[in-house]
Amino acid sequence: FMTAGCIGCHGIDGTGNQMLGAPNLTDKTWLYGGSEEQIELTLRNGRNGKMPAFGNTLSEDKIRILSAYVLGMSED
Repeated sequence: FMTAGCIGCHGIDGTGNQMLGAPNLTDKTWLYGGSEEQIELTLRNGRNGKMPAFGNTLSEDKIRILSAYVLGMSED
């Protein structure tokens, strides 16, 4: 999933592709808030027609794990 669902837009290193509207996930800049809850909401519902919704694709456990991973990327 990470390859097709995330890397396609955010890149293998998570630095994003601004041409696609995919933000850098490795810095401390958050468009919609950097809490785990906000990241989960983004993963579940998508954002502004750019970030696709994965609520019907990923289990709640996978959404929680992925949001913790994304949050951890910005804290390095």
